[in-house]
Amino acid sequence: MSRIRLLAAPLAIAATASLAAAVAPLAMKWEGKLAGNGASKITGVISLTPSPDGKTSMATVEFEGDTPSVTRPWHVHIGSCDKGGGVFGGGIAYKPVVVDDKGHGISSAALTIAAPDTGSYYVNIHESAANMRTIVACGDLKMKH
Repeated sequence: MSRIRLLAAPLAIAATASLAAAVAPLAMKWEGKLAGNGASKITGVISLTPSPDGKTSMATVEFEGDTPSVTRPWHVHIGSCDKGGGVFGGGIAYKPVVVDDKGHGISSAALTIAAPDTGSYYVNIHESAANMRTIVACGDLKMKH
């Protein structure tokens, strides 16, 4: 009987480790809050989540308090709102946010890159495609388990 227990224990540990590895990508969700810059009254939520297989990711932004009927480009970036950095994933994947008549906007981007498990990331909302230098809202992403 003790031999069976000795053989079963490593199998149970291996199965648990395999299950943990399979679930791990789903546990690496990044979330944050958007806040307006300057006179902007934008507030909202942002996220970056891995796909079930962990090979790609989905970025999402949702906010309110914006000017009705404007279109806002947005991106996840490497770095923080205080220390900017390059776009995470391909910039073309990010569909601009079309703000509705109540000042609410939502968009998502299917990224062909895995969600990171370390680092610093943020989302910024640009004034317009013609004025990408002006950031009307920004929010840092934090890892959530």
